Parts: sequence; structure tokens; C-alpha cells
Amino acid sequence: MIDNRTKIVATLGPASNTLPVILKMVDAGMDVCRLNFSHGTIEEHGKLIHLVREASKKSGKTIAILQDLQGPKIRVGALPSPIAVVKNEKIILTMVDKLRALKKGLKQIPVQYKKLATDVSRGDRILIDDGGIELKVIATTKTTITCRVINSGTIKSKKGINVPTASISAPPLTKKDLRDLAVGIKHDVDFVALSFVREANDIHKLRALLKKRGSKAHIIAKIERHEAIKNLEAIIEASDAVMVARGDLGIEVKPETVPVLQKKIIRLANMLGKPVIVATQMLQSMIEQPRATRAEISDAATAIFDHADAFMLSNETCVGKYPVSAVSTLRAVASSVESALEHENKVLYFKEPPHAVTDITCANACAIAHDMKAKYIVAVTKTGYTAREIAKHRSIIPIIAFTPHEKVKQHLALVWGVIKTFSCKKNPATMVAFVKKTLMKEKLVRRGDKIVLCTAGQNAEQLTTTVRF
Repeated sequence: MIDNRTKIVATLGPASNTLPVILKMVDAGMDVCRLNFSHGTIEEHGKLIHLVREASKKSGKTIAILQDLQGPKIRVGALPSPIAVVKNEKIILTMVDKLRALKKGLKQIPVQYKKLATDVSRGDRILIDDGGIELKVIATTKTTITCRVINSGTIKSKKGINVPTASISAPPLTKKDLRDLAVGIKHDVDFVALSFVREANDIHKLRALLKKRGSKAHIIAKIERHEAIKNLEAIIEASDAVMVARGDLGIEVKPETVPVLQKKIIRLANMLGKPVIVATQMLQSMIEQPRATRAEISDAATAIFDHADAFMLSNETCVGKYPVSAVSTLRAVASSVESALEHENKVLYFKEPPHAVTDITCANACAIAHDMKAKYIVAVTKTGYTAREIAKHRSIIPIIAFTPHEKVKQHLALVWGVIKTFSCKKNPATMVAFVKKTLMKEKLVRRGDKIVLCTAGQNAEQLTTTVRF
């Protein structure tokens, strides 16, 4: 059976932190393991990385590891007890560590991020606990924000704060992130997801840091800030992959605009040949229930019809009751939608600049493969670029990649349509013979099958070859 083209990213945690469960998730269709560094200890993450590598060896399947950095998440500070607030009431958000007695008995809410008072202005909206409580800024000092409560509720310790009408000056990499990143580099993670990206320069800074420390990890830009929408194309160009982080994004912008933005982000990522992940609440009901809702199934299917490379499970596999079933549910959705796409037999074409010879070669390889009804498109690639360029055209014909670099195999675990990756030598002179021998040995072809072999990397000779078995 041919593996699904759409990739599944699953978050590991208390519900999925043993080798037997991870192996079952791999068998169910997991391609990438996500480690959420907002939670857990360094020791726990190190153990999970070891288990994933072991599961990859035991299963014979390439499983990539994604380190998701927490970023500058703004939170309510520690409260002695929850504080109830009512509509039109005035309250004070304070940046000082020690709460002081205030006149008129105004309620004080401590905030962990010390620069919030200087980042917001009169009239700005402040949302607490995923927008459950909305405040409007009336006045500010260097250390306090006076707000009017827009809707009643109860404020609890550590709840998240979003400011959709202001720009937060905190850099995407905090001191905690730098410590966590060192752990990820030590364990040779394959992807690093950068939270709360605002502009392309955020990506450039992380890339320089990774390069300085000798890491070959690819960078995933998480699109979850309203500033990122204004700088979208530049951010995607600077990144290796992108994530539609619908949780915080749906608070930073109007929730009804998120589906439109999701399509826009996917389209841009497709054009630029960058893998794109759709995340947050894919199968939220499966945290407690054994079956997904019809709406969740439709949501996941829509992501594939929109040409996303992957979808991501968070709490469903991290703390949910049915982590393996959640993965298998997404695999079933992918299988069904991809079967429907086979009948459409379409290839996406993008207007390439005149100098993009590599991109044109890859597009032609897809067209030839469709015309001759090839069984596979084989990408020979040193960096993964050729495979990604072929994948962006969304040919329903499966892609098999050959590369001399083990890390490239890990990176391609996130790329749509790449169903198998094999190691090869750097000498392309005997590549056709080597590819034929490998595919026959792995019983992936039989007599009469045809493939299209493409060697079109930026530093390689542009070559498209048809092979018959």
C-alpha cells in the first residue's frame, strides 16, 4: 500500500511517552513527532527524542523530530486566588512584582511581561484566556495599564494574554528559548518551530544562531501574530516551512478571517515550494471521545483540498485518551481525499521567473509523469530542493527521493507526496542504474512500470529521464 501524500505531525506527551505507543502511532501514519517545549522538562524531552529515534529504527520509517519553542507568550502572573471581573469595571494590569495597595479598591492583575505597559496605548484591546475576557486600555504608565472590562469573567493565574491591536516588542527568542534550543541542537532535532514570528528578520536571527552552532535543523515559522500577516511573503521566503497556528492567530485577528488567511498562507507556501502545516484543534473532540466530529473531518479534508503538506495534532495525542486513533483518523481522511484528487488528475502550475530553470525542470517532470502515467517521480537531491519543487505542483503521482545526506531524509518527512526516501552516493553518473536496482530490490516496481527521474537541484545538471522496467 502506498503511504499517504499528506503528512501527519503528532505532539508527544503524557499520553504518548512510551515506545509501544509511539510505535503504534508510527504504524498509524505519524511522520513527524512534535515536542512542545512550553511544557515538560529537559530530561523528559531528551527521553522522548531517544524513543522516537528508536521507534524510527524499529519501524524502518523515517520519523522527523520537531522542536516547538515557547516564544514570548504573555501571561497573567501568580494570583493568590482567581479574580472575578464584571463589565464596565475598571481594573489595573501591573508590571511590578510586588502588588501595592491602590485607592478606591481597584483590582490588580499582575503580568509577567514587564514591557506590556509601554507596548500598548489608549484604546488598545487586551484579551485574556483565549479571548474569554476582553479589556480596553484607558490609560498607561511605565508600569501599569488601566483598563475597562468589556465582558465579565474570572481571571486566573498563568492565563495567556493577547494584544491584537498593538505590536509587542519582545523578541521571538526568549532566554528560556535559547536554553531549550541548546538542548534541541545537542539532540540534533530536524525542525525548530519559531513562535510568534513578526517579520523575516526573526527567522534570519534564528538561522544565524543555528548555523553558528553547527545545526542543520530547518526552521518552521509559526504564523500566529497579526504583524506576521502584513509580512507574510517575506517570512515564508525566509523560512524552510510554515505553520498555520490557528489558536493564537484566531485571537490576534477576527476568527472568521482565519479560514481565508489559511488558504492565503497555503497558497503562498505552495508557490514558494515551502512545506505548510495546518495546526490547532484538528480533532479536538478526540481528546475525550473515540471518534471525531463530522465538522472536524471536513476541516481536515479542506486542508488537503487547499494543498497543505501536513496537519498537526496537539492535545489529541499529547494528553488525549486516544492518541493512536487520532493519528489513524487523519490518515483515513487523507487516504479518502487523495483518492478523490487522483480522479481530478491536476497539476498545479505557477508562473516561474525566467531564470528558474530548476523549477521549470521540476514542473516539466510532473507533466511528463502525468502524460506517460508513470508510477513514481524519482527526485535525486542533495538538499531536498528538487523534491520540494516537484511536490509543490501537487502531482498525485507519488514521489520517491534519493539523497546522499541523512538529514535531508529527515527534512523530507514533512514534504507532501514524498512516500519513500533512500540513501545514495554522490555520483550521479550511475544514478539511473542505482535507482532501478533499489526500486526492484524494495519491490516497489514490476515489469512494465514507468518512472520519471529528475535531477534538477540548484547545483546539479538539469536532467529529466524516463525509465521503463
